[in-house]
Amino acid sequence: MFFVFYGGAGYFSSLRTDVGTWRYDWERYIPFVPIMIIPYMSIDLFFFAAPFLCHTKSELQRLAWRLSAIVMIAAVCFVIFPLQLAVERPHAEGFFGTIYNGFVSMDRPYNLCPSMHIALRTVLAAHYGKHCRSYLRWAMNFWFFLIGCSTLLLYQHHFIDVVGGFVLAVLVMYAIDGLPWRLPKTDGRRLAMLYASISIALVLPVFWLPKLGWITVWPAVSTGLVASGYAFFGPAVYRRRHGMLTWSARTVLAPVLWGQWLSWKYYSHQSNITDSVGGNVLIGRHATNTEAKLLAASGVTAVVGLCNAFSQPDAFAKLNYLSLPVLDLTAPNEEQIAAAIAFIDEHRRDGQVLVHCKAGYSRSACIVAAWMLHCGHATSVDDAIRKLRIARPPIVIRPEIRLALDHWFATNREY
Repeated sequence: MFFVFYGGAGYFSSLRTDVGTWRYDWERYIPFVPIMIIPYMSIDLFFFAAPFLCHTKSELQRLAWRLSAIVMIAAVCFVIFPLQLAVERPHAEGFFGTIYNGFVSMDRPYNLCPSMHIALRTVLAAHYGKHCRSYLRWAMNFWFFLIGCSTLLLYQHHFIDVVGGFVLAVLVMYAIDGLPWRLPKTDGRRLAMLYASISIALVLPVFWLPKLGWITVWPAVSTGLVASGYAFFGPAVYRRRHGMLTWSARTVLAPVLWGQWLSWKYYSHQSNITDSVGGNVLIGRHATNTEAKLLAASGVTAVVGLCNAFSQPDAFAKLNYLSLPVLDLTAPNEEQIAAAIAFIDEHRRDGQVLVHCKAGYSRSACIVAAWMLHCGHATSVDDAIRKLRIARPPIVIRPEIRLALDHWFATNREY
C-alpha cells in the first residue's frame, strides 16, 4: 500500500510544473547531521515488528487501520497540494554520508506535507509505548524522538511538514481507537450551531494569512468536533475509555478542554466540593485527585460521573464508578436517569454515593432530583428542586433540565 500510494502520488507530482514550497526563513539555521540517517531509516524495522506486539485481534485491526489511513490520506494530500524542498540536499561525506547519499539517490520526494514519516512514527511511538515499561519505555520514546528530529536534520522535510504529519497521526488515532462513535444525547441543536459558528470564524484567518492562519485551525477543528457531538455523535466526540479521555482526544480537543477547565476553575470557587441531600447521597462538582482521595477516605464508596470533558480522578478508579457522560448544558435522557437511580440504590447502603458533573449545578441536579422523587424524598418536581436548593444553593435548573424531570416524573410516578 505504501509503495502504491506514496509512489503513485510522487509520480503524479513529478509531472506537474506548479509544485511549490513552504519553508520559513528561520529554517536555514537548522544544521545538516548525516548520522541521523540511522534513526531515520530505523522506522522500517519498527514498522515491520509492530504487528507482532499486538495482544488481541482488535488491537491488530486498529493498528492496521491507523497505518492504512495515514498512507491513504497523506497520498491524497500529496496529490491535492504537492510540495517540494526549498533547498538542495547536500552531498554528504563519511560513512553515514555514504548511506545518506545512497538513500537520497532513490528518494527525491515531491510530496512533503503532511510528512508520512512523522505520521507513521507518531502512531508507532504510541503503539510501542503501550508495550514497553520502565527504562525501556524511556529509551523507546527517546529513539522515536530522534526519528522525528531526523526528518529536519537530514533536510528531508520542512517544519510545516512535520507539523502536518503529527496532526494527521493524532487525528487518525483520535478517529480510530476502537470506541463507539455514537452515544446517547438529548437535543443540542442550539449549542451545535454556536460551536459551528465559532469553528467557521476560526477558519477564516487561513484565507487571509495562509502561512500563519493555520494556527487557528486547531481550535477550529476542536470546536467543530464538539459541534458535531451536539448535533449527532453525542459525548462520543470526547473519546472516553473507562472514564478517561484518550491522549489523542486530549490533544485534538485541547482548546475546548482548556475552556472547560477554566469554566470548572471558576465554578469550583462558588460552591462546596460536595453537599449531602440525605440517604447517603451527595451532589458535587468534578474533583481533583487530591479531593477525590479525601472523599474516598471520608466514606464515598461509589460515584456517578456525568462529565465528558474531564478524566475521572485516579482515586475514583478504585471505587464503584458509573460513567454516564452527558454533554454540557444538556440534560440526561430517561435511560441515563434510570441507570443512575438503580446504581445509587444498589450502592448507597454500603457507603456514600457521589453524583457529580463539572460544577455540580445542573446535570447532577437532574439525576439527584429524579432519585429523590423515586425514593419519595420529594413529592413533586418543585419539591425536589426546593430541597436541592436548600442542600446546594447554586444549582441551576435550566429549561431542558426541568423538561427532563417533568417527563421522568410523569412516566415513573407510579413507582
